[in-house]
Amino acid sequence: MSVLADKVLITVDPQLFRKQALLSSGACFLVSLLYFATDFPRGCEIGAMSLVASVLYLLFFIFFRPLYKRGHTRVGMLLSGVAILTLAFVVHFSGGVTSPFVFLYFILLISEAVYGLQNPVSLPLAVLTYGFVCAGEAFNWLTPANSWAVAIYSNKIVTVILGTMTVIFMWITRYITGLIVLNLRVSLDTENAEKQSLLAKFTELNSSAQIGVLSHRIVHDLRGPISSISGYIQLEMLKSKTPEDQGMLKDLNDIVTGMSESLKGITQFGRAAYGPPEKIVLSDLMRMIIAIVSFSPQARGVKFIKLYEENFPAAVYASRADLQQVYFNIIKNAVEAVKDNAGDRRIEFSVKVLDKEAEISITDNGPGMAAEVLKGLFRRAMTTKKDGTGVGLLITRDLLFRNDGAIEFHNLPAGGLWVVTRFPLVRS
Repeated sequence: MSVLADKVLITVDPQLFRKQALLSSGACFLVSLLYFATDFPRGCEIGAMSLVASVLYLLFFIFFRPLYKRGHTRVGMLLSGVAILTLAFVVHFSGGVTSPFVFLYFILLISEAVYGLQNPVSLPLAVLTYGFVCAGEAFNWLTPANSWAVAIYSNKIVTVILGTMTVIFMWITRYITGLIVLNLRVSLDTENAEKQSLLAKFTELNSSAQIGVLSHRIVHDLRGPISSISGYIQLEMLKSKTPEDQGMLKDLNDIVTGMSESLKGITQFGRAAYGPPEKIVLSDLMRMIIAIVSFSPQARGVKFIKLYEENFPAAVYASRADLQQVYFNIIKNAVEAVKDNAGDRRIEFSVKVLDKEAEISITDNGPGMAAEVLKGLFRRAMTTKKDGTGVGLLITRDLLFRNDGAIEFHNLPAGGLWVVTRFPLVRS
C-alpha cells in the first residue's frame, strides 16, 4: 500500500480520528466492566488496563485540536500506538496465543487502511508486541493465563506455527485491505474528476460556446433592417438634395456601411460551432446528459425519472455537440423550474418512435409557462427568469432546426411544462 500511496494523495478527515477516539474510549470502558466479573479469568487485570486505555482515549478526544495541529499523521500513529500497547496486555491476560482478542489487531489494521492513514509503525509494533507476549509465555518470562495456553506452549513447534500464522495474516490483512481501499479511493477520485470535467464542459457550452450561435442570430436579425436602411439612403441620395442634405446622407451611408462591416466581423469572430453529423442512440445520449446534470449542485433533491427502456435503440443522425447543448439547455431550464417546489421535484424523460420520427419528451412538475409567454415564445427573446436573457430557447430552436429537428412547448393540465423534440428516425 505504501508503494501505491506515493502515486495518490489520500486525504484524511480529522473528525474521523476524533470520532474514533471517542468510540474507542467507550468500547474500552465497556471492557473495563470485566473488573467486576469475578468468574472471568484475569478479569481484574483486563478491566484495569481497559479503564486506563479508556481514559487515555477520552483525553485524546478532549484535547484533539491542539494535538492535531502537530500533524494528523503523528496523531493517528499515537492513537494506534496506544491501542496496540493496550491490546498487548489484554492478549497476555486473556490467554496469549489462545487469546480471543487477537482479532482486535486485525480490526486496528483495517481501520487504518479505511481512514487512509499511512502508518509504517503499527504493523511492526503489533507483530513485536504479539511476538513478545507469546515468546514470554512460552519461555516462562510471563505467566500464561489459562491451561490451554500452557498445553500449546509445551510444544514449541506448534507455538511457532500458530504465532507465525497469526503474524502472516496480520501482514496479509494490512496489505490486501490497503490495496482494496486505495483502489476504491482511486476509482472514486477518477470518477469525480471525470464528472467535474464533463460538468465544466457543459457549463462552458451553456455560456461562452453559445457565442457563435448567438452572434449569427444577431447578425441574421439585424441584416434585414440594415439593408433596408441602406437602400433607403441610396434612393434618397439619387434625388436632388442640397449640399448639406447630401453630406448628411453620405455620413449616414458611411455609418450604415460601417455597421454592415461590423456584422461581418461578428460572424467571423463567433463562428457557429457545428460538429459533424453522426448516428446517435438517443437513450445513450440522454443517459450521459442526465448523469452530468444530476451531479450538479443545482439538481440536488430533483428526481430524474426515465420512462423508457435503458437500451432503447431509437437513433437519429445529427451533430452530437448540438444535441448535447439542446438537451442540456432544456434540462437546465426544467431544474430551475422545479427548484422552488415545496414538495416533490420531478423531471421525467420519454423516448418514443412515432412512425418515421423519434420523439424525446421532457416534463417537469414546476409552475409551467404563462399562456402569453407560450404564445410568443419564439417570436422574440422571452424569459420568465429574474436574470434571464431569453436567448437560450432561441439558440436551442436554431440548433434543432440545423439538425432537421423540431421543438414544441405545452403546459400540462396538472401543472408543469412538457417539452417535445422530434427528429427524423434512422432506421436500422
